[in-house]
Amino acid sequence: MAELSLLGPAGSFEANLLDLRQQRQEIIASNVANANTPGYKARRFEFENVLKDALPPKDELPMARTSSQHLPVGYAAPVAGEVQEVETAIPKGDGNSVDMEQEMAQQAANQLLYNFAAQSLTGRISTMRMLISGNVQ
Repeated sequence: MAELSLLGPAGSFEANLLDLRQQRQEIIASNVANANTPGYKARRFEFENVLKDALPPKDELPMARTSSQHLPVGYAAPVAGEVQEVETAIPKGDGNSVDMEQEMAQQAANQLLYNFAAQSLTGRISTMRMLISGNVQ
């Protein structure tokens, strides 16, 4: 997703989150498409820990910016996730490790979280448009 520096660190975070959720959706779709492929190993796209590490700690006091020339402290930068192979507890006879129930649950949860992030970013953009156009009431 394009750089959204106008929306600040929160907008950049939300845009990165949407990209990561999209990548997870693609991995899940690949797993579903290969559910009957002998020897296929299911994959997971993990990014939550890396994303959490990119944010400032919760229990840290916020730094005050005494000058507009000071760099803002907040979201560090876009992060990337990692694709990992997954083994199922009960392997199939053909070596395929895709569990369709698990994939469908992952897909539903990821879709809900993607929609939430998209709505949040859309709200931020709408607010910015309203401020730019001067329609503040």
